[in-house]
Amino acid sequence: MQDRLAGFAVVLGAVLIAAVPCRALDLSGAVIVPLPAEGVVSKAAEMLQEELAARSGLTLSIATEAPETGSAILLGTAQTLPGVNVPEKPEAYGIAVDGNRVRLAGRDERGALFAAGRLIRLANAGPGTLSLELAAPIATAPDAAYRAHQLGYRHTANTYDAWTIETYEQYIRDLILFGSNGIELITNLDPQAKDGPVMAEPMRAMNVKLSALTQAYGIDLWLWSPVMAEPGEDVTTPEGKAIALEKRRQLFKDYPSITHVFVPGGDDGNTPAKDLMPFLEELAPILHEYHPNAKIWVSNQTFTLEENDYFFDYLRKEDPQWLHGLVYGPWVKMAWEEMRERTPKRFPIRSYPDITHTLRCQYPVPNWDPAFANSVGREPIMPMPEMQRHIYLRYRDVSDGFGSYSDGVHDDLNKMLWSAYGWDPETDLDAFLAEYGNVFFGGTLATEVAQGLRMLERNWHGPILENQGIPATRDHWERIAARVSGFDTHWRAQMYLFRARFDANVQAETRAQRGYEQEAHAALAQARTRGVNAAIEQARAALAQADTPAEPELRSSIEALGPLMLKSIGYQLSVEPPYLARNPERGAMLDWLDQPLNDRPWLEQRFETIQVLDSEAAQLEAIDEILNWTDPGPGGFYDNLGAVGEFSHVVYQRSWEDDPSACRTPRVAFMNYKADQAAIQDATSQVEADNMVFKEEAARLAGAFRGRQELRMSWQSQMSTLYGTPLKLRYEGLDPEAQYNLRVTYVGRFKPTMVLTLNDEYCVHGPVPQPEPVWPVEYYLPRDQTRSGTLEIEWNLVEGRGCMVAEVWLIKAGGE
Repeated sequence: MQDRLAGFAVVLGAVLIAAVPCRALDLSGAVIVPLPAEGVVSKAAEMLQEELAARSGLTLSIATEAPETGSAILLGTAQTLPGVNVPEKPEAYGIAVDGNRVRLAGRDERGALFAAGRLIRLANAGPGTLSLELAAPIATAPDAAYRAHQLGYRHTANTYDAWTIETYEQYIRDLILFGSNGIELITNLDPQAKDGPVMAEPMRAMNVKLSALTQAYGIDLWLWSPVMAEPGEDVTTPEGKAIALEKRRQLFKDYPSITHVFVPGGDDGNTPAKDLMPFLEELAPILHEYHPNAKIWVSNQTFTLEENDYFFDYLRKEDPQWLHGLVYGPWVKMAWEEMRERTPKRFPIRSYPDITHTLRCQYPVPNWDPAFANSVGREPIMPMPEMQRHIYLRYRDVSDGFGSYSDGVHDDLNKMLWSAYGWDPETDLDAFLAEYGNVFFGGTLATEVAQGLRMLERNWHGPILENQGIPATRDHWERIAARVSGFDTHWRAQMYLFRARFDANVQAETRAQRGYEQEAHAALAQARTRGVNAAIEQARAALAQADTPAEPELRSSIEALGPLMLKSIGYQLSVEPPYLARNPERGAMLDWLDQPLNDRPWLEQRFETIQVLDSEAAQLEAIDEILNWTDPGPGGFYDNLGAVGEFSHVVYQRSWEDDPSACRTPRVAFMNYKADQAAIQDATSQVEADNMVFKEEAARLAGAFRGRQELRMSWQSQMSTLYGTPLKLRYEGLDPEAQYNLRVTYVGRFKPTMVLTLNDEYCVHGPVPQPEPVWPVEYYLPRDQTRSGTLEIEWNLVEGRGCMVAEVWLIKAGGE
């Protein structure tokens, strides 16, 4: 209750500042006085001085004592600055104005750091001006104990691996301003390893510098350190275990400071649970030799059902004192509530939320048009304030804090939001967005930036061609960019303008390419009168119009931002030089500009097949199949299960609001399918193999991802379920006298084996694997299954990660 009241004080203070006129305290000539002038408090004073100077052009002096006259900012702890109301909780702080003095007091040194950050957020700063308006004192404390973000210096990241230690320090400061109390690094057991071409130094060297930096700021340093993730490591044998422990001994020795070590059970790492836990027990004393207070955390990501049983039995029976807590992360095969229920109460559970991906991830974007999913990709610029706020609040009561999964600055807003809500879950979203705008764009643009961030999120709501807000979003960010001082170095302004332009381009291309496909269909419809080959060539020509951008100037303006973003923040927007991203789905948005947004690749492949058929009758039949693909006939139904607005029979066990990870309810899934001309020419693709993080899949599907079949848009996304949750469809209003057939397209990256039943009683088919190549299959349904006028269809998983179905036709075949 005390925490909630403290949080309420912040909100109330913000309301009073906005509603009650108060005298602005001029800080343009203020002196910063750290008490004491050492350690974290001194570092906080330095941060305060430099960040205020960056926003105002005024460099305040730092002194050991306050001047007798003039304004001053006194910065310290409750012990060194008595008289300021500070909640009795670690990291808490209070801010008060006493005459011409601002008092920033933390419950501890870290609290003083956050008080300094809060002043930076509150200050009215502009060229040559600096002031503070505070209608009432602030007293506040964090809600969550752990508020960290992963900033891994590795090639997988789309920006971090291009950074210097100076860039890292600036970004860590940005996170501190909004309440983050830790960062998480990615380890490498080879001290000389540089796993990417843009790195200026080995991963270990940079991480050691970052360890020292976090120590200077007094925040937590988390290490994400998988076991059996690097080639050749094997802790299942005594010899392998000894080598692995010794490598980690040297790693721990090299770091000046480690607060927590998080060992994922999988994704990455492939250690059987029965070998992982004894290994970590032997690792703990080695860690404590060099970092006596460091804590070990472990997740059960990708554990099999049997491994989960072992894991929770181990926790209950062994009560390992060397283990501090658990982590709930992506691909844990249970809901949050089950995780909490099965974990002994003494173990805290920290979340590892994936705030960095849009699809093939823990929290996919809901109701997302496939045109966006197949073009902006898995790791686009993605400010998602409403979605991320809901996810944080949904799991707040079962989580003891978080350390987010992030692979670049594309999720910058999401990180700041989680930090702010981790501090105060009652934060007003609009106030937060305006504060983000004020801190990073200045007070004159704060409101416009807040509005623009909401508009970017709404661009992704619903069918793309029905979204009237996309052009307005682009215009809005164009106006902001024109007013940003120093735009050529302002990476946040560049980034959001890039997204706004990219969205507008996807909408324009979708509209154009759907038109080209309609032209192609019209040409094919004339095959009987003009001839098959002539019709196909005319259809090819219609589809080939997509080789010219729908809006050339818009596309050029997108490409023009790439070099600016590379220079200003190291953003790797392509796998090609000079960007050198790891692969196309790692933020390389420029590489998806040519992604087809219609069925062109599939159609052109079908044309090749049709033209070699041995009779004109067969050719015309195949063309008719194309033209009537989605037509279920009179009294029938067609569901494109991966396209928003094109299905209506799916049964949801839970709402998105209740289950945003879709752990126990269906969700749309998207394949990693790149189909520009260059990708098609490369007939062998192994990209899907990168996503096989489950041990069962690695064994069952080894060698399965070979060859190339082009996919219809309706095959590139599917309705899916996870971890044994059944996939259900329900039909009503059927003709009780009719006999129906069921046609289904089975496709998806999980390549599951499933069984299909009707009305919980009739087995349509037993265990059936996904067909290779992909093509619809049709089943006869007995009349007695539809005689009631309703039909329930249910797929259950036999093998694989989850059920996947792309298309379903319920076809009325005939009456009695």
